[in-house]
Amino acid sequence: MNSKIHSKFLMTFGLAIVALLFQNFDFGRIASTTLEPIDQDARVLHAKELLGKHYRGSLAQKAEAISDLQVTIYNDIHKNLPKKYRAQALTLTMTLIAEAQANDLDPVFVMAVIKTESSFNPKARGSHGEIGLMQLKPDTAQWIAEKEGLFWQGPKTLENPVENVRIGITYLALLREQSSGFANKYLSAYNLGLAKVRRMYKASKTPKEYSVRVMKNYKDIYKRMIASRTEVIAQN
Repeated sequence: MNSKIHSKFLMTFGLAIVALLFQNFDFGRIASTTLEPIDQDARVLHAKELLGKHYRGSLAQKAEAISDLQVTIYNDIHKNLPKKYRAQALTLTMTLIAEAQANDLDPVFVMAVIKTESSFNPKARGSHGEIGLMQLKPDTAQWIAEKEGLFWQGPKTLENPVENVRIGITYLALLREQSSGFANKYLSAYNLGLAKVRRMYKASKTPKEYSVRVMKNYKDIYKRMIASRTEVIAQN
């Protein structure tokens, strides 16, 4: 056999074996032993900030009963990512949880922003140049990365789901800080820009469309995760 053809055959065969292993690998079991437990106190505090008086009896409150919420989050992320990215689900989940908790954010809230922005499609492109899972503009992302000492190698950095989420969460946390923890303000600012949102509030105009969409996804994700846990318990 020609050496080039032989090498190509071996590479193709090797990739096929790797793909087969990934299909049959129990990442869920690895997730249960690899992921750090969720800081419930921080999650609950942010959920109360988001839901206010509606926290009591909410799905976010019911999630307090899920002892391995981190695994449930992983399962949801894995399910919603396009198939070609599912091998990165564990690393992405680890990053999302770690960065969210470092900034006192509910990880499910970050998932809701991702769902709203890109429906978990790392290849998503916005009409104004936004890239990736959290639909970040390259100039904004570069500013955040350089300000906070995060990895940056040009716009292609945002095509990496892990780096995209790391920068996006940092941006969300900054907007939250600059909005004094007022959820509608920092959510609207993520979509419209903080300067524009401040002008709207000054003119007694309250932007709500984007924040309503995010909060709907926030509740839907909790609903889906709790339903999946109930199903697992019923099967056992």
